[in-house]
Amino acid sequence: MKNFLNNLLEIFRDNDGSLPDIELHDLSGDEVIRGYNLLKGFSEKISSEKAYYWSVKEEIEIPITFNDNPSIKVVSGEAEPFHLCFDGITSASGKRVPELGLFVFEDWLSLDYRMGPEWNFEALQGLFEILYSLHQNSKSMKIVHRANINDDDGTIFKSAWEAYKSSK
Repeated sequence: MKNFLNNLLEIFRDNDGSLPDIELHDLSGDEVIRGYNLLKGFSEKISSEKAYYWSVKEEIEIPITFNDNPSIKVVSGEAEPFHLCFDGITSASGKRVPELGLFVFEDWLSLDYRMGPEWNFEALQGLFEILYSLHQNSKSMKIVHRANINDDDGTIFKSAWEAYKSSK
């Protein structure tokens, strides 16, 4: 496992100011809702300053608290897709993961991250443990890695992900 995660250190290590995405496609509405709950469960807090979603029904911004799961509203069509950040993230095995942003859509989720030195081997292990938990809660989840200048076509990440899944 260390070999394929070491390749990821190269693409995660240097902060160029961008926010690359790890997109989780082909999810059912229930899988989106469970995915939100799963990531929230690994986190200590919402770190976005003013997290909110747009209520289609009420036509106002609704604040999001840590205890909420507004993905239910997105899946039902009652809310527009939204983004927030989670921090204090720890994988099931106790590995600390840097802050992750989460975009919530009706049938997919997208995690964004800030590249930088906090992405060490343990943090990448923790990230992959969380992704694997999301994968286990899905029938057909597909992962796409976008907007990382060090992995412009996403193949480095995808290869590491496939190797990680094979090792389980």
